[in-house]
Amino acid sequence: MSALVDHQRPPCVSDVMSRSVLTVEVSKSLWDAWQLLFVSGLRHLVVMNVDGSTVGVLSDRNVLADVPATAEHLGRRQVADVMAQVPLVHVRPGDSPVHAAEVMASNMVEAVPVLEDDGRLVGIVTESDIVRWVVSGKP
Repeated sequence: MSALVDHQRPPCVSDVMSRSVLTVEVSKSLWDAWQLLFVSGLRHLVVMNVDGSTVGVLSDRNVLADVPATAEHLGRRQVADVMAQVPLVHVRPGDSPVHAAEVMASNMVEAVPVLEDDGRLVGIVTESDIVRWVVSGKP
């Protein structure tokens, strides 16, 4: 979460998002993605195409829902196989946190990538980020 918040303007996604983002390519195996999630302790990876464009967010739940979630099975499946079932949504840094929450709720996802107008990935906003923002008492 950004430490510098201008209290003269309405809050925006850039105030609540995480700027450190782990990514995984669509061509990687689900096992590789699972290992990255496990080692990092994170619950979400932003999925990227080979050309660097953002595909969406892969969650630990997406991986575990790909049954049977055995090492052998996950090793044979690609991230792309799961991403076909995940909505392609994102928010912009200047969007309101409420808008980000609405996007997550209406698409039944736990996190969304934050993209600049040119499509460049600048962060991720998760349900936890939104909850921290609400609990902190921000308007």
